Amino acid sequence: MKNVTTVANNGLTIVENYNKLFEQIRQAKTSDDIGILIERIKDFTLVYKKADNAMVNKIYEQFQTQLKSLIEENSFVYERMLSKVNEARGCAYDFAGEADDSQAVQNRTWQLMAQLPKIRTTANANAITAIISHTINSGVIGSKAVLELLKLPAFADMVSEKYRQRAFEGSKTPAQLSFERLKKDSLKEAEHALSSVYMQGFHLRNMEKQVNAFMQPSNWGVADNSK
Repeated sequence: MKNVTTVANNGLTIVENYNKLFEQIRQAKTSDDIGILIERIKDFTLVYKKADNAMVNKIYEQFQTQLKSLIEENSFVYERMLSKVNEARGCAYDFAGEADDSQAVQNRTWQLMAQLPKIRTTANANAITAIISHTINSGVIGSKAVLELLKLPAFADMVSEKYRQRAFEGSKTPAQLSFERLKKDSLKEAEHALSSVYMQGFHLRNMEKQVNAFMQPSNWGVADNSK
């Protein structure tokens, strides 16, 4: 069986082990670090609780202080990142820089209305779909013209949900599409980072509960000098 190095057999004195563990606590930054420290502090306590209760209690108190600090820091970072994510989610494309194409859209809408029959029937359904599809495929102006049809009760039912979605996407300019791609990528990255911070905090808070439940000095037979 492989020998495991512990406080009991690492060859260091109580002061050396104390200083080493104290420094490890000070350097702890993640839930993984805290998880490792919990076991090391248990080990330290079991070995030295009868030799020096005061030193054991100091280690425990330092650990609690560091854990609390990490949780507070995590909460602060999470709130800041959440604010940034919400800000990114609410960021909308600025149409102010776009050229005014309202007249071109209006003209194309009139042309489209002239091409379409007044009433949709089974006989002309395919022809209507072909006209709508061709208009959308013509570009941004055509797509916007199809969207304008939706405002007119006489023509709105000629555009199916599928082509409404196509017209909506087709109405976006290259600049708008570029903006949306960048926003999507940035938001995905920010949400991934936010999720990571949240999970770190989740683990830290769970460990705090474990510490409060299982690592009180009294549970280890260590005198509680705080009273």
